[in-house]
Amino acid sequence: MGRKKKAAPGKAAESAGKYPESAESASTAFVTVDYPQDGEIVTSSQYAMRVSTSASEGVEISIDGKAWQPCRESAGFWWYDWSGYGAGPHAVLARITVGKRASKSKARSFTVLI
Repeated sequence: MGRKKKAAPGKAAESAGKYPESAESASTAFVTVDYPQDGEIVTSSQYAMRVSTSASEGVEISIDGKAWQPCRESAGFWWYDWSGYGAGPHAVLARITVGKRASKSKARSFTVLI
């Protein structure tokens, strides 16, 4: 009996118009604070923080270790509109919840000068 030739990785998926989902990509979730960037100086009284993530819901942000706040989705990113803050050093952390597991971003430190 002849053996079937295996397609090169990704070739069958490319012809089908999508990539196969591996066990690794299905279980890997990520979340990153894009803005403010580490060390950024914020000089306005309002700031829209941007988060990139693999999650489609349950994205939250914590500023200075305070309570988690929900983010809103728009234009392919998640956002938190921040206002009413004081001058000085601050830190932000984002998290997502996928099933019963939570993933957190690296903390970003920034300074407000207003």
